[in-house]
Amino acid sequence: MKELIMWLGLLLLIYLFYELFVVRKEKARENMKEGKELTLLSKRYHLDYQKLNLKSVIRTVALANAFIISTVVTVACLLRYWITNFMLWMLSILGVGLILLILLILIVYSRIGKHYQKIQEGGK
Repeated sequence: MKELIMWLGLLLLIYLFYELFVVRKEKARENMKEGKELTLLSKRYHLDYQKLNLKSVIRTVALANAFIISTVVTVACLLRYWITNFMLWMLSILGVGLILLILLILIVYSRIGKHYQKIQEGGK
């Protein structure tokens, strides 16, 4: 239960940070358009941000990033309970954290890209 509260707290804190410092600021939104996340989505899924609501896309990416970060951090903290040796714990955090991070990025960003691709084509 404590871990779920920690995950939710991290999720809300990270998303709130994005909302305050990226989504609500025009200059930050324009900079994010040229950032890695939106560039990856636009190239891979042929998204045209002139046709889409950029603020909505940035909010979705912010929520996805908050989900990914909070999940990886929570899993890393959960490993502390199962592995008592500090060096082994650090190595497992590196391995599991990296694998989980890559998997979550691939899965979540592909879902976002497909979703906005459908919207752009008029499917939703």
